[in-house]
Amino acid sequence: MTDIATVTNAPPATGQLTVEVWTDLGCPWCYLGSHRLRHAMNRAGVAGITLMLRSFELDPDASAEPMTIPEILTRKHGLPTQAAMQAQAAAEGLPFSTDRVHANSFDVHRVLQLANRHGAGAVFFETVQKRYFAGETNPYDHTSLTEVAVEVGLDGDEVRAVLASDSYAQQVRRDERRARELGVTGVPFVLLGQRFAVAGAQSIDAYAQAISRARESRS
Repeated sequence: MTDIATVTNAPPATGQLTVEVWTDLGCPWCYLGSHRLRHAMNRAGVAGITLMLRSFELDPDASAEPMTIPEILTRKHGLPTQAAMQAQAAAEGLPFSTDRVHANSFDVHRVLQLANRHGAGAVFFETVQKRYFAGETNPYDHTSLTEVAVEVGLDGDEVRAVLASDSYAQQVRRDERRARELGVTGVPFVLLGQRFAVAGAQSIDAYAQAISRARESRS
């Protein structure tokens, strides 16, 4: 059984079950976890579930200038080697290129917050992340990031205006403050119904179990 923690004393809610996921772009475990969570939601039935992605920076001090990352995340965050992660991703049918760059993800998170406002946060971030790990796009480049945002339905002029300013910075910081309040030190971190939490990239079965428990608590 997965470790499902009760993290708040919020009373059981009614209506939609909100599943909040704190995540970061360059986190390979977030990439795998998102894929597994989607499968779990489909298995459990997505009717009545709202998926909301929250901002978390694993490397807030990273340079805005992209650099190659053969082993940078392994050394800095204790992650498995790129080859090991590539094998895990391949086993789940996910593309995973080692020819990627690493840079500060704050602007990606600001566009995520814009996408959340338009109800497209999850599809935007999942699309960007999959293409990033596939080596198909450099999301640290504003033009490339804007192209993906437009593809999932955001207005290009609005995205460019956000990237040219500090818009949505406060919303990113708000998510990160909430993460600290919940004791989050790494991602992915999933909060279900504002009461139950699952840390780390769990199996599809584990996520399905957490969804089931959160739903049962609401009945």
